[in-house]
Order: sequence, then C-alpha cells, then structure tokens
Amino acid sequence: MIALLPLVLALLLGCGASRRGVVHDPPRWQSEEGKTDSRIALADALARGGSADQSLTLIAQLRTEGIHSPELGLVQARALRQAGLVDDAESVLRELVRKHPRLAGAHDQLGVLLLDTRQVEAALASLQRAAQLDPDDAQILNNLGFAQLTAGQHAEAVGTLRQALQLDGADRQIRNNLGFALVADNRADEALRVFRAGMPEPDARYNLALGLEMGGKSKAAFEEYAAVLSTWPGHQPSIEGIRRLDDHLSTPEPSPTDPATEAP
Repeated sequence: MIALLPLVLALLLGCGASRRGVVHDPPRWQSEEGKTDSRIALADALARGGSADQSLTLIAQLRTEGIHSPELGLVQARALRQAGLVDDAESVLRELVRKHPRLAGAHDQLGVLLLDTRQVEAALASLQRAAQLDPDDAQILNNLGFAQLTAGQHAEAVGTLRQALQLDGADRQIRNNLGFALVADNRADEALRVFRAGMPEPDARYNLALGLEMGGKSKAAFEEYAAVLSTWPGHQPSIEGIRRLDDHLSTPEPSPTDPATEAP
C-alpha cells in the first residue's frame, strides 16, 4: 500500500494540473475577428434593407480601422449601388475582380450591375465567370439565367434556371424566372405548370399572360388576361393587363405616308 501511495498522488496531482491548465478559446463572436465580421454583416444588412447611407457610414469606419477585406468591398459595392452611385459601385467591383479574380461574388455583382445598365454582353461574360467559380450558388445561376433570357438565349436560360431551382426549390424568384424563360421558349404549358407550383391559379395564369406580353405576343396575352377575368373578374393585375394591351392594340400603326415616318 505504501508503495502505491506516491503513484496515486501523482495521478491525482496530474489530473488536477491538467484541469487547471485547460484554456478554452473565446467564442468567435467575442474575438476581434468575429466582431469585425459582425460589423461587416451589419453593414450588409443595412445595404440590403434600404439604409445605404448608414451602411456606407459603417463601412467608412471599418476602412479607417484598417479593414480592407474582399467581403467588405462586396458590401460597399452593394451599398453604393443602393445609394444610386452606380459608377462608384462599378469601380469598386472592377478593382475587386482585378485583385481577386476568383471571387465569384464580385463577378456576380458586376454582372448584375452591367445588366441593369444595358451592357448585356459584358454582363453575360461576368455572370458566366461567376457561375464557373461557384456552380452551386443558386442566386448566381438565377442571375445568369435572367441575363440569358434578356439576351434572347431562351433555351440556355431554361437550362440554367432549372439548375438554380434544383439548388433552391423554395425560391419564388427563380421559379418565376424559369416560367418566363419557358414562355419565351414557346413552352407555355410547361411554364404554366411551373407558375402553378408556387402561386394561386389566377396569378399563375396572369404570369403566363405577362410572359406572352413581354415576348411581344399581344393578341395571345390579351386572350389569356381575358380568360383569367372570365373566372376571376376581380383580378386586378389582369384588369390592368387588359387595359394596357387594349390601348396598345387600339393604336393604329403609322402609314407609310404618315409625316411622322418620313425621313427628315
């Protein structure tokens, strides 16, 4: 027994020392890095929520503290765009793309901005690069699909938006964009099934009519709006669609001898 006593004491002392020596790292949100990430996330939430000026103020504070991360650049570009400073947002994004060519978010935001400013070919190139870098991001694919639809690449848009919907089947915007792409690709029946999956029947039929109208098929769109109103006479969006197309269809085409069509 006496011989075993030192061994027992050593084990007990060792366990105690081990317990006293354990140092746990603080939670990430308590670390300086975590606090910075939280402030960047707040700036992003402010930009997305319509408080661009507050977001830009917080971003300026972070910049003065020496924070120059790519994530902060993405938030800054979004806030500048929300504030209407489109040229400044584009400059920030182009600098991000130059310094971080594999940053999918920068290519994505730049593509959306270029699409908004009617630079469709450049937007497509930027969004395709974003999708190559991050093929599992549903929103990037949604943006690319919308750009393809805008460019008249209807079949390609359908394929891209199907991929996006497979990644995020609950996203209503993706589903609607897929429906409009199917209408543009002359697949109205399939488009109606897609619309029906996420909204009431009159709204689904209205979306079909709207897709036809956007594609320049005014007569077919008018008939669809009228079909909705025959069953749901109080459906206000369809009433507005009828009025809009009624004005368009009742406006006569200018004749070849109309002075408005003559060369100056």
